[in-house]
Amino acid sequence: MAEDLISVIVPVYKVEEYLRECVDSILAQTYTNLEIILVDDGSPDNCGKICDEYAAKDSRIKVIHQQNGGLSAARNTGLDIATGDYIGFVDSDDYIELNMIEELHNSIKEYNSDMSVCGVKKFELDSRSLFYGNKCVPKNTFMRELLKETIASYSWNKLYKKELFVGIRFPVGELFEDIKIMHFIGEKTNRVSFTDKTHYNYRIRENSITADNKGIKAKDYLSATHSRCERYKKTEYYVCAIAGEFKCLRVIVSDMSEFDSKSDEYKKLRLKSKELYSICKREIKGFQKILSWLYLISPRIYAIIKKLYLSV
Repeated sequence: MAEDLISVIVPVYKVEEYLRECVDSILAQTYTNLEIILVDDGSPDNCGKICDEYAAKDSRIKVIHQQNGGLSAARNTGLDIATGDYIGFVDSDDYIELNMIEELHNSIKEYNSDMSVCGVKKFELDSRSLFYGNKCVPKNTFMRELLKETIASYSWNKLYKKELFVGIRFPVGELFEDIKIMHFIGEKTNRVSFTDKTHYNYRIRENSITADNKGIKAKDYLSATHSRCERYKKTEYYVCAIAGEFKCLRVIVSDMSEFDSKSDEYKKLRLKSKELYSICKREIKGFQKILSWLYLISPRIYAIIKKLYLSV
């Protein structure tokens, strides 16, 4: 039987300092039947040239040069030309462990799942890891945890059957594009499998797109979680979606408590978070419940705790 072809899509923009480390980590994978799609999204530095250099050395690499359209546009370009049986994403300032793709592929095969997920190690400005155990869950369990934000909506720590993206593309020109599509992908799955390894290394930088402009970022984050509440209003997932919006407000309001705690907007969002908690509190359990109580008592104290323990 022929080995499955896996397409790895890498959007590239202004990451000259990190690009080689990223591409080298993909080329060195223990799973070798890869189609590596480097999408140069109009990068003004030497990224385009570096991409072409790699393509000249390895026939598995395809390079697309396009006008700058943003992260979503670059990913969508990759999806449009991908020919693999499976799809994966790697952001061009990150890198992956040498057996990430093999283990995610093995997980799909072992559990006959539609998507597999690995843990994440964050580094530079933030140093923490996100772990999942070896397991496989049905769609309804995955959807509940995804909407509650206990499973991260990142697109890049996952391997997908290609058909999951039929009719689905990333929203162009918006932040939190992963949150805005992952539930649509989840709806198309039958089961999702997980590995207990942190195979994906996520670099957090001060000048990355999600680190800039806190006001716009907060509004887009809240809009993304609220739209999920509207979508699932009359379904079994509604209270879980409310829990996800509450967690979003927990982040936003605790951040605002450090610089804008006297504004009307702060008071409005804090009141809204209390209302949402009254609806979803049964879905919030364990340590997250303790954190939620602490936040409801004092967003400022919660913000201090969040800085000390970055995984909350």
